[in-house]
Amino acid sequence: MKKLIRIIPSLLINNDYLVKGKNFNNHKYIGDIFNAVKIFSDKKVHEIQLIDISARRKKKCIDINLIKKIRSEIFVPLSVGGGIDNIDQISRLINEGVEKIILNSTIFQNLSLITDSSNKFGSQSVVISIDVKKINNQYVVFSNNGTKTENINFFELLKKIQDKGAGEIMITSIDKEGTKSGFDLDLYLKVQDFVKVPLVANGGASNLKDILNLFDNTTIAAASCGTMFVFFGPRNAVLINYPDKNTIEKTMNRYE
Repeated sequence: MKKLIRIIPSLLINNDYLVKGKNFNNHKYIGDIFNAVKIFSDKKVHEIQLIDISARRKKKCIDINLIKKIRSEIFVPLSVGGGIDNIDQISRLINEGVEKIILNSTIFQNLSLITDSSNKFGSQSVVISIDVKKINNQYVVFSNNGTKTENINFFELLKKIQDKGAGEIMITSIDKEGTKSGFDLDLYLKVQDFVKVPLVANGGASNLKDILNLFDNTTIAAASCGTMFVFFGPRNAVLINYPDKNTIEKTMNRYE
């Protein structure tokens, strides 16, 4: 199966620091965000996702000055999210060299923002992030960092955001996030044929084997991972890491 795969470090910001949690809770301090993004840039990762989980709580967009500084330090594609609510904020981020913006909670109040941003910057610049939790054998949609239930059918939402012009959809399993128990393959097998734009799977990866398992058993070609790239070992010692160049090349060749 030919795929152009991407293995993406997903980094969370809380009050200007890098953090990582489990099931969207109990976020642990990891360290300085600049140090982390520079390490990942030096390792030539496929892309970096940077999401400010405190922005929505503070009712403000991810810090533009922070992004400007980070963008000047790294040389790989950057996707950012957190508190983004309008086209002006998106314009400023894109103008600072951000390749993709990630929208989540705001779409439930302003679905047209997807269309507006896709029309202005191209659909390839617009990633819609959806967080789901399995409840009574159904995938329930959450927003606001997993604190608010959205009264909309998961598949109805997927259809709507595709119709509005989303260029990419990232689906995070809240149940799996930070657990190092592998991706929720049942979830992605259910949606892969329903979604016609690129999909990014997020939540649960412990090692490269989990990522290969995702790629081997679904049509998905992009994996977003946090825990496995900031922690090491059974005790979750902090270590910024990423597979070496030879391992990445071997993995990519596997799907050509």
